[in-house]
Amino acid sequence: ERAVLDMALSRAEFVRQLHVAFPEAQQTGPDVFSGDAAGLHWTIRLQASSPLQLGRLRLERWTVNIALPDATAQQRGRWWQRFSAHFQKGGG
Repeated sequence: ERAVLDMALSRAEFVRQLHVAFPEAQQTGPDVFSGDAAGLHWTIRLQASSPLQLGRLRLERWTVNIALPDATAQQRGRWWQRFSAHFQKGGG
């Protein structure tokens, strides 16, 4: 399974939240992170996007490419639940 997300947060905050959600996460290349959780290998690639401008406020934006190869539906569900708890709800 592959998914592409558009996220408005700093790279540093993304990395911080990623390590809270997945302590096993390793940086395996420039803006590439991977890990193994409960027998599921995953990879996340960040790509800078144009910033989001809200009046005077300028927010970093990232395209987040997530790959969960060879995952069962149950493994994917658990992974997304863990990811969402830290990213889509502001840190769990």
